[in-house]
Amino acid sequence: MLSFSVEGLPPREELLLKSLVRLLDHRTHQHWAWKAGQADLRVVGGQASAEADDPAPAVPVLAIGQPDPQRGGHFLSLPLHADELENTLNRLGAMVVHARGLGIAAPDSHIADDEEFRLLRWPPAALLETPARVRLATLMTGRPTSLLLLRQRSGLAPQDCLDFLADLRRAELLESARQPAPAAVAVPPVALSTPSAPDSVLPIDSRPQALARDPVQPGLLARIRSRLGLLTTGHK
Repeated sequence: MLSFSVEGLPPREELLLKSLVRLLDHRTHQHWAWKAGQADLRVVGGQASAEADDPAPAVPVLAIGQPDPQRGGHFLSLPLHADELENTLNRLGAMVVHARGLGIAAPDSHIADDEEFRLLRWPPAALLETPARVRLATLMTGRPTSLLLLRQRSGLAPQDCLDFLADLRRAELLESARQPAPAAVAVPPVALSTPSAPDSVLPIDSRPQALARDPVQPGLLARIRSRLGLLTTGHK
């Protein structure tokens, strides 16, 4: 799915252009859908193309207006004809697809196959110009999905799914479905209490002092020696 924006065309010509693009959808090589803002192709009226500079050189510009022999680039004259518009869209579509393959266009459209996301709300009508996009939005309603699942369920081309998701992301309608991993909770170090050591390993100074023995009375020793015949007599 490719997108185009319209600038500077009279309302009648803009309505005719959008109607022709929808009618040619089954004939063009790519599917085209109008969108507001930045798109894969800028369609501008003659006055707008002369006054506005393209801020993104990778985005091709299709000018529509009165015939001008000196005009270069991609140009369609008024009134629009379906066959000329079809051929021009096919040429410009091939340019956009080639630029994407070289990585010089749609830099924000990269979405990984397994990246999970959810649709925040139903997209505006500007993003649902084709039945295929309505189907994609319906498949995304109510539950998270991924690019891989969306391709499998819709049966659409991978690029169509990717373009739709890129447009939803630019419109801030997508939200990542993966919750960030909870931050690790810092656990303060706990001072571990050292179990009391047995008395046998306590320092000597910390051991309980042994009870002091009662001093032996001198009279008791004399009686023991007397009984054992060890008592000595002094000189008379």
